[in-house]
Amino acid sequence: MAEGGGQVEVVVVGAGVGGLAAARGLHRDGHAVVVLEEAPALRDSGGAVTLWPGATAVLDDLDVDAERLGRRLTRMERRSPDGRPLLSLDLRAAGGAVVTVPRGRLVDALAAGATRSLVRTGARCTGLAEGSPDGDGGGRPAVLLDGGGRAEADAVVGADGARSAVRAALHGDALRPTGATTWQLPPLPTGTALDDGDACLLLVGRAGMLGLNPCGDGLVQVWWDVRRPPAVAGEERTGRGPHDGPEEPARLLRRLFGGWRAPEARAALALLDDPRARLTAYERGTYRVHRPWGRGRATLLGDAAHAVPPALAQGTNQALEDAAALARALRRPSAAADPAAALRSYERESHPRTALVSEASRREPTGRVLPEALLRAVPDRAATALLRGWLRATSDRTTGQRTTGRGTAGDRAA
Repeated sequence: MAEGGGQVEVVVVGAGVGGLAAARGLHRDGHAVVVLEEAPALRDSGGAVTLWPGATAVLDDLDVDAERLGRRLTRMERRSPDGRPLLSLDLRAAGGAVVTVPRGRLVDALAAGATRSLVRTGARCTGLAEGSPDGDGGGRPAVLLDGGGRAEADAVVGADGARSAVRAALHGDALRPTGATTWQLPPLPTGTALDDGDACLLLVGRAGMLGLNPCGDGLVQVWWDVRRPPAVAGEERTGRGPHDGPEEPARLLRRLFGGWRAPEARAALALLDDPRARLTAYERGTYRVHRPWGRGRATLLGDAAHAVPPALAQGTNQALEDAAALARALRRPSAAADPAAALRSYERESHPRTALVSEASRREPTGRVLPEALLRAVPDRAATALLRGWLRATSDRTTGQRTTGRGTAGDRAA
């Protein structure tokens, strides 16, 4: 049985990082969980993700050691397009481990063991039946599936990404493009000192931003932020997954960043000739963060609730924070008797940090270059302190709350 209360049957829609983390935490707490994933297999490809201290702490609670999966970072360097140093942040002062992890490794680690057996692939959500008319009565919700099936439970969690079918059923509002795109490569060696280092590098100029993050085993995550949508001839603007005809985006990136003289910028562009270097475009967009963002016995998690562009490296982190908050809410003694109230409690707890991140993300930073003299005038210690304050403001983990186990005194008193 679930710690602190009765078992709750939960259907999680989406087997991404957030959905799998939620399923793993809920399963360990004794709840009955099924994860529905529309893809024919777990999506364990793609780039890497940067995990800030709150997220690595959540993973630690779930017995997932992020440092063993990727590379712990100790510094963040910001430089000009020709490689001149502008800022250096000491990530050892961030309040915990900052780690870059290939996304596939993280997905596999979260899905390992019992949780993997709970995932049903090839199950595409087409809608939601919310149960009783007001959503808060005794009727149980059900996820409607392609082909006519349905999956009923005490609670439904939509963790199905920025174009969430569960969100569409609850709210119907669309993702709002910011006018920018992040182009990512899969983790590859760059042939520079970054490959086996512990510092991430950001090069920022009028063309946009180039980021390079070591992620273990001599691999580096490389991405370009460009202030324009991915509407290159012959491309789909889906914002998810690989696109046909990568030569067009590669030419665009060479044109925009080809004049950057920093050695790392040249090494990044050289990777576009690597046959393994399939570019993936993520059209940057945000949602209104509804309050509450669920209804009745249905709720949202991660990008489905509060999509944020990759520029702030917060999407995966906020999904993991959500997973922890959801587990805490459903651990309370009253959750089995009133799942809807538990879900509203989860949303109220999560709203302040997610609204802050969403608002910051709307102020699209790509293509907005601060004067180099100003950046060089900021002491590195001051910049590090600002980062630490931002991370504390965007993480529930600073309060000492845990994903699993007995929880905080506040949990037990609820």
